[in-house]
Amino acid sequence: MTPLTRIFWLLIGPSIALLVCLPAVDAAGSDSSPEPAGSSQSGWAEVSFGFKAGFSLSQHSGIQERDAQYEVSSQWRKGAAVGGFLYLPITSRFGLQQEVFYVQKGSSQDIGVEILEIPTVLHVTYDMDYVEIPVFLRFAWLRWNRNAIYSLAGTALSFKVHDRYTLQGEVSDGTQTVPVHADSDMSEVEMFDYSFVYGLGFDFSLLGKQFLLEYRFTIGWNSLAMPTYAYVPFGDEEILIENEPVPLKNQNHLLLVGVTF
Repeated sequence: MTPLTRIFWLLIGPSIALLVCLPAVDAAGSDSSPEPAGSSQSGWAEVSFGFKAGFSLSQHSGIQERDAQYEVSSQWRKGAAVGGFLYLPITSRFGLQQEVFYVQKGSSQDIGVEILEIPTVLHVTYDMDYVEIPVFLRFAWLRWNRNAIYSLAGTALSFKVHDRYTLQGEVSDGTQTVPVHADSDMSEVEMFDYSFVYGLGFDFSLLGKQFLLEYRFTIGWNSLAMPTYAYVPFGDEEILIENEPVPLKNQNHLLLVGVTF
């Protein structure tokens, strides 16, 4: 079994096991007496699934010490997120939620480095799109009728499916200014990202359907070695200036709207 397969079953396995066991639990603990009119308790004990989509706001956070060789100023990348989820209840308030999402992450960075021993600020853009597989513990803090306010906490495995690195800057020694640039993929950056996720949501009934509004925040556990290399024109050719990668972590805010079936 490959490492990727082990990771997949580590994330998906608990959901499948719980889904298999749920019918037996329901059958053993079912009550044949009719529920009072207007009761919605049975709705909270059912397996459900749905879809979510929304707005992604991402950046990278630096982990270098204050006296490190880099000065990094980060700006947000705006993007989109879309995916599906499966909710597996354990009690009427508490359950396990498994999701698969496509999320656009990344950032824009102003990175202070030295090129040819000249202090330089590089304007860098990192576009990184991931397929994210979170596993959450979900708890409903407040319920009324078919509505609920709930929280989510868990972990996520993400793997990169698209990336792009662009750089623009200038090197000036006071007498001459030389432009520097780069535009390429980031195949050298770690494909997998591991993160902690938490959030808050509102589940509500409207026009006979169940909808949700959700906010959540994702922060990476592992640092990624982000490129800062640049090309400098020299006559009819270009010289590659190799800089040490900058260690950064993914951060991501999601605002989502969804529907539950």
